[in-house]
Amino acid sequence: MNRLWVLLPAAVIALGLASAVAALQSALAGVVVAVVGGVAVAALVLVPVFRTTRTIGIAAHQLAAGDYAARAGYSGPGELGELSEAFDAMAQRVQVQMAAASEGRNRLMAALDSSVDPVIALDSEARVVFANLAAQHLFERDAKTIAGDSIAWLLPDEQVIDAVRSSRESGTQTRIDIEQPGRRFFQVVTSSITAGGEWAVLVVLHDVSDVRRTEQIRRDFVANVSHELRTPLAGIKAVIETLAEGALDDRKAAMDFLNRADSEVDRLILLVEELLDLSRIESGGVPLERRETDIDALVREVADRLRPQAERKRLDLVLELPGSAGTATIDSARIERALLNLVLNAIKFTPDGGAITMSAEGTRSTIVLKVRDTGIGIDSAALPRIFERFYKADLSRAGGAGSGIGLAIVKHAIEAHGGSVRAESALGAGSTFTITLPRLPA
Repeated sequence: MNRLWVLLPAAVIALGLASAVAALQSALAGVVVAVVGGVAVAALVLVPVFRTTRTIGIAAHQLAAGDYAARAGYSGPGELGELSEAFDAMAQRVQVQMAAASEGRNRLMAALDSSVDPVIALDSEARVVFANLAAQHLFERDAKTIAGDSIAWLLPDEQVIDAVRSSRESGTQTRIDIEQPGRRFFQVVTSSITAGGEWAVLVVLHDVSDVRRTEQIRRDFVANVSHELRTPLAGIKAVIETLAEGALDDRKAAMDFLNRADSEVDRLILLVEELLDLSRIESGGVPLERRETDIDALVREVADRLRPQAERKRLDLVLELPGSAGTATIDSARIERALLNLVLNAIKFTPDGGAITMSAEGTRSTIVLKVRDTGIGIDSAALPRIFERFYKADLSRAGGAGSGIGLAIVKHAIEAHGGSVRAESALGAGSTFTITLPRLPA
C-alpha cells in the first residue's frame, strides 16, 4: 500500500507531461497550418504584383531604348493599376512628342538637302557633324565619309578656318570670298548656332562664279569697246592733223587721207551697228520675223554677195548643195547675217589661193549649214571662247581687223531659233563652222 502511494504522484506527473506534450504538439500544428496558409495567401497576392512590376520595368527599358510604342498594358485595380496607367499615358505623350520631333528633324533635313548651296554644320571642335547633299556633291564624298572631318581638311583655306574660329568664339557672323579648283568662286558665311546641341557653327557656301564671270565680262566689254573705238578715232585724228599740217593743199594726198578717214568711219559705224544688234538679240528686244525660206537660195545669195571679196584674195568660194535642203521657217535676215559673218571670217583668215566651201543639207526635222575653209585655223585652247563678245583668238593673225563681235552675233542668232553652232579647227588645218537649225519653230 505504501508503495502505491509512492508511485501515484509520479504517475500523475507523467500523465500531466504527456497531456502537455500533446497540447503543445496540437498548438504547433495549428501554428504551422496558419503559417502555411498565410504564405499561400501572400503568394496568391504578390505573384501578380511581381509580374506586373516586371512588365512595367520591361516597358520602361523598351521606352528608354527608343521603342516609343512600348506599353505596360495593366489596367487592374489599386495603386499598381494607377501606376501602370500613368506609365502608359506618359509613354503615349513621349511617343507623340518624339514623332513631332522626328517630323521636324526630317523637314529640316529635307530643307537643307534641297538647298542648292552647300551647308555644313560643325561641332565645338570644328569637326563636321552634318553636310547636305550640295556639300556632298561639291566635295564628291558621301555624308558618312565627311562626318568627323575637320573643316581644315575639308576646306584648307586660312580665311575659312579663321572665320569658323571667330564665329565659334564670339558668336558673330562672318563672310569671306574664296576660290576653289576649276575657277569656282564661293562666298562663305559662317554663323554661330545657339542651343544647337552638338551643332556649334553653320557654314554656308554661296556659289558666286556666275557673278564673277559677269563682272569679268563687263570689265572686258568696257576695255574692248574702248580699244575698238580708240583705234579708228586715233586714225581719224591723225588724218585731220596731217591735213591741217599742209596735206590739204596736195589734192592727191588729201584724197588718200580722206579715204582713210572714210574707212575708219565705216569701221566705227560697223562696230556701233554690231553692238546694237548684239544688244537687241541678247535682250530679246527684236522678235524673230519667221517666214518660210528656201535654204538653198539663201546660201547662194550669201555666196554671190561675198564672191567678189573672195576673188580679190584669189580664194575659191565653192557651193556644195547635193540635194535640195528644202525650206525652213526662220528669220532669213538673221540667218543670212550669221552666214555672212562666218564667210567673212573665213575670207579674212584664209591665205591667198585657198578655198572656202559652203554647204546645206536637210533632214526631216533639221537644217545643217556648214562653212569650211583652208585657213590658218584656231588653237584648240581658244575654241571654247571664240563665241564670246570681243574675243579674238590671235590678234596678230587677225592683223588687228574686226571687232570680235561677229561670232557672238552668230551664236545668239542661231540660239534664238532654238538651234546650235559649233566650231572644229586646228592650227594650220582650217576651220569648220556647223549650224544646226530646226526646220520648224518649237
